[in-house]
Amino acid sequence: MSSLRTVPGLAVTAGIADSLHILDIPVPEPGADEVAVRVLEVGICGTDREIIHNQFGSPPPGSADLVLGHEVLGEVAQVGGGVRELSAGDLVTATVRRGCGCPNCAAGESDYCTALQYTERGIRGEHGFWTNQFVDRATNIIPVPRSLRGVGAMIEPTSVVEKAWRVASAVQQRFPVWKPKQAVVFGAGPIGLLQAMLLRERGMDVTVIAQRPSSESPAAPIVEAFGGTYISAGETDPLRLVASMPNIDVAVECSGNSLCVAQGMQMLGVAGVLVLLSNTGGSRSVELPLDRINVDFVGGNKTMVGSVNSSSADFRAAVDDLQRFEQLWPGVTERLITHRLKGLDAGLNLMESTRGAIKAIIEVG
Repeated sequence: MSSLRTVPGLAVTAGIADSLHILDIPVPEPGADEVAVRVLEVGICGTDREIIHNQFGSPPPGSADLVLGHEVLGEVAQVGGGVRELSAGDLVTATVRRGCGCPNCAAGESDYCTALQYTERGIRGEHGFWTNQFVDRATNIIPVPRSLRGVGAMIEPTSVVEKAWRVASAVQQRFPVWKPKQAVVFGAGPIGLLQAMLLRERGMDVTVIAQRPSSESPAAPIVEAFGGTYISAGETDPLRLVASMPNIDVAVECSGNSLCVAQGMQMLGVAGVLVLLSNTGGSRSVELPLDRINVDFVGGNKTMVGSVNSSSADFRAAVDDLQRFEQLWPGVTERLITHRLKGLDAGLNLMESTRGAIKAIIEVG
């Protein structure tokens, strides 16, 4: 493939914290099975902030810089000669992880990569989507209906919570009958709120546990709008909630706080599943009643499982569920987007300008 031109991308330099800068990167002409996508909007998430702080992330081979961004909404600009399912002008998003060739990656499930040699756009080994245009294989491009134009940049985080539910459901298939009715979600960021909406859409009573008092939290009225319950861990000890709640069938940790992992283990009910979605990092230690937890997990057939990334199937499920969210709770999903930055240049100061956001996006196109 030959380079047509260069486009600007919002990048960091490997090994240097807080090094956001604009970098010109080449845009190749799409090959026969590839698609060129003009970027409209990109999401900003906790992973991006951690990479900006140099906590992890790696550039493509031969480059000192990494263009960030793994949450994208775009429009097809050009398709390769062998692409039939997409056309110029189509609204699309793109998956993030690229497989390494191990058996699971070869089977189309790079989110279950066992060799850990995958790459991830905007995170590990490949430039991301904080740019004007990118090229990718058509198999990594997901069509998006025009009805989701306002929330399309949130398809990727929604795919992550779809994957979490897929994992939980698969684990619980061991039961002859499993009909979850009560769920707890730790964290009121975009992932936590989207997870709570998905579980609520599945018919469960959902409690969202977060740190901020309800009177100060922009997430609290959103939780109320989709029929959930918001609890501030700063005001109510989550472990005391168990006595007043029905059996907790599903718990999902989305907060990035290891204390919530410990609380989830202790709150989980009989035949329940605890899904860990966040990387807590750090070296925090917590004293736990491990004998009681062990007895409860064994006797109650409880499960704790981790979930990471998502597949094309999860992206497509996210598209379907975001449309259902709009039918059930018109306008609520878009309320998660509290900050909009105009252009890549505005992203240079995103650490300050998006402070306190539930979800921030950069409007590129």
